[in-house]
Amino acid sequence: MNPVTKRRLPSSLRNLLTDISPKEEWTDVQPDPEIRDGIIIPPRGAAVAPEELLSPSREQMTEETKEKSEKGAVCLLCHCKPSLYTCPRCNVPYCSLSCYKSPEHSVCSEDFYKESVLNELKEMGTTEEEGKKKMREILLGLRKKAENTEGDMESLLKKEGILPEQSEEETEDSEINVQAIELLSRLAELQETDEENLESEDVQDENDDMDLADRLQGLDIDELSEEQLWGLLSKEEKKKFVGLIKHGAFNGLVTLWKPWWEEHEEKGRVLVEVLHEEMSKEKKCNADTVKTSEQGTCGSKSNRKVKLVKERKDETGVPPVSVKIPKLSCLCSNPSPLVGFSVVNALFSYSFTLCFFNGDTDSLVFELCDMILAISEALNSSKIFTSVQEALDSGQSLILGEGFLGKDDPSAPVRAVEAVAHILTGRNREDSTGYCLSALSHLRLVLSQAKAALSKEGDKGNKRKKYFMACKKCEFLQAWVVENEHNVNILAIELWNEHSKRQAELLSMTKAKAEVEQIGSPTHLCVSL
Repeated sequence: MNPVTKRRLPSSLRNLLTDISPKEEWTDVQPDPEIRDGIIIPPRGAAVAPEELLSPSREQMTEETKEKSEKGAVCLLCHCKPSLYTCPRCNVPYCSLSCYKSPEHSVCSEDFYKESVLNELKEMGTTEEEGKKKMREILLGLRKKAENTEGDMESLLKKEGILPEQSEEETEDSEINVQAIELLSRLAELQETDEENLESEDVQDENDDMDLADRLQGLDIDELSEEQLWGLLSKEEKKKFVGLIKHGAFNGLVTLWKPWWEEHEEKGRVLVEVLHEEMSKEKKCNADTVKTSEQGTCGSKSNRKVKLVKERKDETGVPPVSVKIPKLSCLCSNPSPLVGFSVVNALFSYSFTLCFFNGDTDSLVFELCDMILAISEALNSSKIFTSVQEALDSGQSLILGEGFLGKDDPSAPVRAVEAVAHILTGRNREDSTGYCLSALSHLRLVLSQAKAALSKEGDKGNKRKKYFMACKKCEFLQAWVVENEHNVNILAIELWNEHSKRQAELLSMTKAKAEVEQIGSPTHLCVSL
């Protein structure tokens, strides 16, 4: 075994290992970092913070670099062009408006346009009103200045600098502009006046409502008559009430009256056809023979008919027949064969007027009688008709002349012709003249009531006499109907034929009018252009 040789450490190494005093830091200079393409490359062995490596690259990024990076993205809608814009809703890059409107992007584009339209509509109302109001104020100001200053509107516009000095060639155009401004200022003044009138009318309406309430306060309206209630209204209130009636404002409040003559045990048209077949088989009787036989029976047939109609009155609501109907021979020894046409004329005025007043004969007796006499020349004059058409045309022309026919109901005369046909047809074949006698009896009763309510003096006396004469004519027509059942049936057939003819004419006119209105409508003109 070799012995261990002990060697002594060098002094320098011994000092290094045993010296614990603080040493000086390394003072070697670190090499500068290298920069390549704007990126800092740290030196080998050096510790550099991450911020120092990134911040110089951001600071040195130029606008050109940014544009290159943005242009590098492709439009995600068409996938063929570089994107130029970004949708604020979904952040999708796109290149043009067509891509923005494309079906792939319809959700955002439709919502955008919808919001834009709604916002525009909201702002449009206030903007237009404010603009109109401001323009009106400007025009009114110009008009007032023109009235308070010397000269006309043209001189004022030149003075204010609105209308510059122009050459002689442009004078004509300037005159047109001045006239336009004058007309616009006048229009603005009229609009302002209308608004003030509307405000005053609203205030007046409120005051009128308060006045009417004060007038009706403490009154029992149910106990007042129509004349008393009408007297409580002012002229303006009466005018408004009449206007409401003309425009049909009360149509829904009033129940439409159904004429009693439209009820038949057999349908009216079928009943007329049966009558026509029966009359074609009968032979015409000699007028003298019929007259002699009727005188010999002393009116027994007449009494039987009246009794039959009176017995069914309570069940159907048909007006009762007059109890006393004189014999025709007692009133006229030789009645004209044209009397039947007077019956048609009288029934035409009766049916039209009764429907016009919605069947109300109690509260409007005088108005109803005056209207019947105004329409029927057979009752208010000695007019003689030679045909059914002439009797109907007379009544229709007077309806138009007196203003009883409204523009909204041109078919009223045709319905009146149909009503006369119903009345002359009767309830059934066994009682073909019953409705005719009931209508004439009702007319006779209404005229008698109106006559009894008038005095014998002055204008009322003249009207009373007119009612009396019409009442006597109704009595004569009743007597003729009782003894001319065959002629009444013939008239019924003629009335139904006349109604069919007039109904076809009315439908043709209505169709032609509709076609003309359609041709003249703006929609049709646009289509034709």
